[in-house]
Amino acid sequence: MADEPTVDFGTFLRQAREKRGISLQQVSVTTKISARVLDALERNDPSKLPGGIFSRAFVRSYAREVGLEPELAIASFVAAFPEESGAEEMPSATTAEDAETFESRRRVAMTLVQLLVISLVVVVLGLIYVTMWGSKAKPAPSVSEPAARQPLRPPAATQQATPATPPEPDVTAGGVVDSAVEQGAPLVVGIVASDLCWLSVTVDGTRVLARNLQAGEQLEYRVRTGVTMIAGNAAALAVTLNGKPARPLGGPGRVVTTTITADTFQSFLQQP
Repeated sequence: MADEPTVDFGTFLRQAREKRGISLQQVSVTTKISARVLDALERNDPSKLPGGIFSRAFVRSYAREVGLEPELAIASFVAAFPEESGAEEMPSATTAEDAETFESRRRVAMTLVQLLVISLVVVVLGLIYVTMWGSKAKPAPSVSEPAARQPLRPPAATQQATPATPPEPDVTAGGVVDSAVEQGAPLVVGIVASDLCWLSVTVDGTRVLARNLQAGEQLEYRVRTGVTMIAGNAAALAVTLNGKPARPLGGPGRVVTTTITADTFQSFLQQP
């Protein structure tokens, strides 16, 4: 769209959206901008926007979603609302690429904050789990009856072997070394990272991984019931299920939680 808009700015945006046949809620979901803010923008009420370069970033994201030229939309926004758009904050020598670079860094910072929050939640849940299950440990049985009431048994019969405590799962770069999992596991999950990505993996109810993966790193897990993956940069992960490629977990920079079970994993496979 190369011509200048002949209507007010809010109507200019709304008409472009309606022409594409998409709702305000759909734009909100894809841009991650509150529908209340987008509605205010279409009603020529920029007071709901954060102001300055951040407001221009909102307009840029909206314009891309509804098929408008971003630079034309931003220019119209600045012309309609020079104070709210922070026109004085960006000198004439500043290019659109400079603004885009600033917005890209802001998105990376937001992603890191989200990863930090997820890590804190995982740590808190782990502490709660340890506290709850640690308090349920059974005390050693005490002898309350006199020895005279105890039935006489041969010495060999009175000696009971103490059950061996099952070893903790060995978490390695390749997955969980657990003979019970390796024997007859109906689902093998392969993960290959193409870029830096934070990943948490829970196999059959046990969290086995929570760290950053480097590009080129490969993992494999054998699953009996189900696996849950929380990815901080979903597009950086390629997943296979029993050797077959799965659908992408999500887009670049997206924080995605995916649960796959041994019974339903086929629905996650890529269609031929």
